[in-house]
Amino acid sequence: EGGMGVVYRAHDPSLQRTVAIKRVHPRLKDHRDISDKFLAEARAIAAVNHPNIGQIHAIHDEDDLPYLVMEFLPGPSFEEELNERGKLPIEEVLKVAISATRALEEARNQGIIHRDIKPANILLTGDGVPKLTDFGLAKAESRDHTMTMTGAVLGTLDFMPPEQRQDASLVDARSDLWSLAATLYQMVTGKSPKIIRFDSLPQSLTNVLGQALEENKTDRYQSAS
Repeated sequence: EGGMGVVYRAHDPSLQRTVAIKRVHPRLKDHRDISDKFLAEARAIAAVNHPNIGQIHAIHDEDDLPYLVMEFLPGPSFEEELNERGKLPIEEVLKVAISATRALEEARNQGIIHRDIKPANILLTGDGVPKLTDFGLAKAESRDHTMTMTGAVLGTLDFMPPEQRQDASLVDARSDLWSLAATLYQMVTGKSPKIIRFDSLPQSLTNVLGQALEENKTDRYQSAS
């Protein structure tokens, strides 16, 4: 359960599979803007078909509240992994990095920016495949001005690039790369990216993460590929 929604583990009797059901919290029933935002997440996920992105199976409505039927990912999330293990081996982090960049490139190709990449939003399948989840703040580049007002700040502060802290309408695919680099920094070092110390990183990652974490978007990698 979160601030806006509730997620249930459920059984789909027709297809005989476990699914996740995500719905708007009942206490927000009268907030139409919340439901619209929730449906925008569904459309954002549905637009991208990639093995490293959690998939949506269907959208339904009950008692004027929308809900999503989604791929069930047993986890854990990498936030839980970090809480338990402190930090992760570099080989494991690189696997996550490659999977996530491939997912982000496909999302960008569909005009979708995630805007909330962090360890809690990367989950593992039962086979150990990392998947990017929770597109609740996703921005569709061609049609986002109902979702993001100029001057609004959306996201999770420690993993938020400088331009997103200033104004969420300024983000683009390079912003997601900053957030992913901050996520990888925490995975490798076990430390919050609130303060980034490059001397905490293995030398082999310093240049790559350093460029991805540049303050100016034009100095970063220009695409996930």
